[in-house]
Amino acid sequence: MKNSKSAQMLRQADRTSPLPAPSSPVHSRRMLTARVGRMSSVELPDEPDKSLSSNSASPCPSPVKQMSKHQRLLPTNLYVVLYNFKSRHADELDLKAGYKVTVIDTSDPDWWKGKCLGKIGYFPSKYCTKLQAGERALQVTHNLQVSDGECGMMLLRDQIVIQVGEEVDGMMLIRSGDNRQAVCPVKFLQEV
Repeated sequence: MKNSKSAQMLRQADRTSPLPAPSSPVHSRRMLTARVGRMSSVELPDEPDKSLSSNSASPCPSPVKQMSKHQRLLPTNLYVVLYNFKSRHADELDLKAGYKVTVIDTSDPDWWKGKCLGKIGYFPSKYCTKLQAGERALQVTHNLQVSDGECGMMLLRDQIVIQVGEEVDGMMLIRSGDNRQAVCPVKFLQEV
């Protein structure tokens, strides 16, 4: 009964999320905060375009410069936030649905450490999904029912979905945060 009450309180606290967000992990992060002193000072860029390498000249041309502008490389640790999250402690990140987070530490299955908008902190791991190369985060503009040919999927206004296929005849293959796929009319999607 306590779990259902806490889940209900979380839904009431954040009415801006289109779907009920998974409940935040309730266990203490005391072990995580004790590790702060031993963390590396490596700074990860917020944008995938920024290089971590030095500006020294290399005899070999960079493969990134040879790629077309339409193809972007994403770091393998780039995630998109699915639900709003309001921090409760100084070492947590405030996140809004659609933000992109570079994940730094996944050693705790419930609370990950990441960087978003230049800030580093913890957030619930279930509040985001990984972006693969070629995928884009999109926001649903209207409530609608879509189908994958077998099962229907309800999309809610402001929900975050991921583009996994190219647009064909005004339709696009998308996936939800729980990895279900469906075809959706492009006119009901906007980039975040």
